[in-house]
Amino acid sequence: MPQRSRERRCPPAASDPAREVAALVDADLLRLGALARLRARGLPGLEGADLLNEAVLRLLDGSRPRPPGVPLVAVLAMTMRGVAHDHWRKLRRERPVLVPARDAAAAALHADPSPGVDPERATAAAQALADIDRLFARDVVALQVIAGMGDGLAPAEIRRRYGLSATAYDTARRRMRRALLRRDGDGGTP
Repeated sequence: MPQRSRERRCPPAASDPAREVAALVDADLLRLGALARLRARGLPGLEGADLLNEAVLRLLDGSRPRPPGVPLVAVLAMTMRGVAHDHWRKLRRERPVLVPARDAAAAALHADPSPGVDPERATAAAQALADIDRLFARDVVALQVIAGMGDGLAPAEIRRRYGLSATAYDTARRRMRRALLRRDGDGGTP
């Protein structure tokens, strides 16, 4: 009986995150930008570009290690989710405490003319965005349509911005509608 030779496989060399980030193709950058805008929607004081930059920074400085075998786009998407979550947590922690006033003059002094975002609504919206993000994570065209809709663009403007044909746009909308109907029919889980 012939003996099998046992090859020793060396572990893959540690990758350089800076090179990997620099090597991202336009489609990946577009997808990450759309995800960042979705995650940043409703976050006071934080924009999509800020989220993406913070995610890249955490990857490069080592505070967010990259699990082996996980694509870079997925790592950055999860890191953006973590950054957004940290931002919400910070906002909840630093929320001003309102003390009831004893008289009308004091009440007028402490009145807030622009009430902040309701934390419960903001958390529910962030969770809904996360569900939609997971649902369409592999569909770049759907993410482009969602990003365009989030920016308040008309269908023609979305098609022009992302170079989509009318057929590609309409097909993506139908896919999105079917996926959302299936999700709602399954009890709301993506």
